[in-house]
Amino acid sequence: MIDQVKGIAFPFRIDPDTGGVATASGADKLRQNVRIILSTRLGERPMLREFGSRLPALVHDPNDGVLAELAQSQASQALLQWEPRIFVTNTRVVQDEGELRLLLHYIHATEPVTGEMVMPLT
Repeated sequence: MIDQVKGIAFPFRIDPDTGGVATASGADKLRQNVRIILSTRLGERPMLREFGSRLPALVHDPNDGVLAELAQSQASQALLQWEPRIFVTNTRVVQDEGELRLLLHYIHATEPVTGEMVMPLT
């Protein structure tokens, strides 16, 4: 089933072999979808204004425990709404030299395939 996840690759590029639009499938496409959801600001897409997450709006908030909790919550809510093919199993915010990163662990909804992703928040 995970092999059936196919679409245009992100970031957009041209496939040098075919000269057409590059595509992605499987676990790579799911990872790309997660990144798109979490990095898209609410209201950014004119035809689907509710798509995305509130994570981009948190960039200038104070770097504290409240921000960490909020980032984890916002990421989980956005993925629950927009990517039903995965279940988020764990989120954690890590601070490293003044930089915040969201560590996200998920499992595919219908197969025993896991994934993880690191998303910078600053």
